Order: sequence, then structure tokens, then C-alpha cells
Amino acid sequence: MTLRCRFTRLLAVLFSVAVAAPATAESLGDSPPKYCQVRTTDYRLTAAVETGVRESATFRQLVDRINASDVVVYVTADPSELPSGVDGQLTFLSATGGFRYVVVRVNVKLSPARLVSLLGHELQHAREIADTEAIVDSPSMARAYAGRLGYHNRDDTDRSMFDSVAAIRAGERVLKEVLRGE
Repeated sequence: MTLRCRFTRLLAVLFSVAVAAPATAESLGDSPPKYCQVRTTDYRLTAAVETGVRESATFRQLVDRINASDVVVYVTADPSELPSGVDGQLTFLSATGGFRYVVVRVNVKLSPARLVSLLGHELQHAREIADTEAIVDSPSMARAYAGRLGYHNRDDTDRSMFDSVAAIRAGERVLKEVLRGE
């Protein structure tokens, strides 16, 4: 066999392996979960989101709803930006180009199960925003939460903060589902 023929065969084998590998992974169910509108660059948060998607039906439903909406969630590990005694917080960033952008800041020093639960809580808030077209900026978000979506809290520095019963319940459900999976 000539050198050219061997080289051609080698290329054909390499090409078939490269083309077949992704299809095999997908057929085995090993492809990564799709959560394109929940974004992070922190490896701890990526792992927490993957755990939530894999082990919690509630978490998966929240991600699916967000993916089907015009809301994009950036999740950051930025505890220095959190008020004292608060482990997570969602803030409205911007509405532009047909999308609404929010930032979720979380304390990544929590246990893995608690971090997934906290993310579930915050993603419920993102879902509430996705379900409320009138939320287009921080003031409209504050009005919606002070009205029908939730309730108003004040922290030690008298800063306005909001929460919702739905987000508290979502976080609790996610925690139970993740702990059952362990």
C-alpha cells in the first residue's frame, strides 16, 4: 500500500471517529444539559447548575421556563456585593435587543445542596420576571414585587429588598429533591 493510500485511510478513520463521537454521546444521554439563558463563568456555579438540572425536577422546570423566555440570567459568585446576612440576590440589569437581563449574586461558600437550593430560589425570581412582561427595569421590578409578586423587606441598612413566597417554596422543593438524590 502506498504512503498516499495509508494517509487517506488514516484521514478517513480520524474523520469518522470525529463525526461519530458526538452522536454516540448524545445517543447515550451524556450530552450536557441545555441552559443557555442561565449563564456563569464560575466553575462552582456551573457545577451547581448542572446538579440542579440533573437532580431536581423543580430546578429543571425553572431553567426550561427561563430558556423559553426573553430573560437572560447571569449568575456570579460575588458575595462582596451582597447585603450583610444575605446569601443570594437578583438585580435587574437591562432590557435591550428584545431581552431582559438580570444578575444573580450568590455566596458560593454554602454547602453544595444549599447552593443549588439558593440558585433555585433565585431562578424562581427570574421566572417571575419572565412571566411579568411589565418588568422592564429596576423600578418596574420593585413595583411588581411590592404589589402582586411578593413582599417588601428592609435590611439593616434600610435598603429596599423584596422576596416572594413562590421563591421560598421553590428553594425548599429544590433542596428536598437534591437531598433525595444524594
